[in-house]
Amino acid sequence: MSLYYKKDHLYFGDKKIHTLCAKNKTPFYVYDLKGIKERFLDYSEAFGGQAEIHYATKANNHPKILRLIRSLGGGVDVVSSGEAKEAIEAGFSPKDIIFSGVAKTESEIAFAVSKGIKQINVESPQELERIGKVAKASGKLARVAFRMNPDVSPNTHPYITTGFRENKFGMDSSFLPELERILEKYKKSLSLVGLTIHIGSQMIETEVVGEAIDKTISLYNHFVNAGHKMETFDIGGGIGIQYKENQNPVDLGSFGLMVLEKLEPLGCRVLCEPGRYIVGPCGILVTEVQYIKKSPYKSFAIVDTGMHHLLRPALYQAYHKILNVRVRENSKQLPYDVVGPICESSDSLGKSRLLNELKQGDHLVIADAGAYGMVMASNYNSHPLPKEIFV
Repeated sequence: MSLYYKKDHLYFGDKKIHTLCAKNKTPFYVYDLKGIKERFLDYSEAFGGQAEIHYATKANNHPKILRLIRSLGGGVDVVSSGEAKEAIEAGFSPKDIIFSGVAKTESEIAFAVSKGIKQINVESPQELERIGKVAKASGKLARVAFRMNPDVSPNTHPYITTGFRENKFGMDSSFLPELERILEKYKKSLSLVGLTIHIGSQMIETEVVGEAIDKTISLYNHFVNAGHKMETFDIGGGIGIQYKENQNPVDLGSFGLMVLEKLEPLGCRVLCEPGRYIVGPCGILVTEVQYIKKSPYKSFAIVDTGMHHLLRPALYQAYHKILNVRVRENSKQLPYDVVGPICESSDSLGKSRLLNELKQGDHLVIADAGAYGMVMASNYNSHPLPKEIFV
């Protein structure tokens, strides 16, 4: 659903945001289910329906969104037993769930094994040992996939890079002897079914995913030749969106074609874990200006939301477009630092943003906030959480 102006009013699809502000106390998130559906289907179509799409619930775990993904035939990727339970409550079968995450506790593993989760993505030999012990004690067979670290560096922020040798995620070929020893030790309790990679988030240059696949295929074949019944190759997620207008959009069709061509010789099932791409552009955060504070150096627009509701700008200097909800006739554009109420200097949503002249009580929209917004929100400084509404 697009943001656009009509007669000096900002619209989110066919909804006038000014009208939403009259009915709802700020701050609040707004989501578009129709847009989420369209983006999910676009992602699936990019692979010609030949990939199994598992939505990354860490991007946005609202029950309505989870139920929509289920209705479209998707699965989910979770990183905690809490997310897994939310998925099951939303109607997903354990056979639809991939369990990722770098620090699974023994109780989380016991939950996954007891439920018969489709695939547990393993991050270390110690984790594999723990899964083996739990599965053996319960008399269950655990389906596992090894998360490999291909040592490639996507062009993204260091905090959301996950496939480089300095990152905490995944394993390289030096781990193989220990992994194979543990597989043999628990051969009646562990079934190695595939490999998985996830090299980073907000990737615009998708060629690096192809490089990571190329570097992992030999490991896949190694396990096939060792007698393991390999079924899946999980390419992870991380495809980026256009936070800035001058960013080129990802050519999703070319990306899907590249992945399928590289993996076709393996004869495996292709798994994907998109999150941000599905929901990011389909959510906005609406806020009200509390004060305009002008110094000799700059002007601040102090609003009633901030890093406690949208952490990305403070956490890794992420950019979100900020827009006036209403543009007054003949108003001029001025630079503002848009800042929140939190007692931290990092509580800034945007610096030196050109906005039509603001007054106390005006409303602003923070765009592309459907992913990693509300899921990372907190009650810091004892502020209430924002409301979430659907249009």
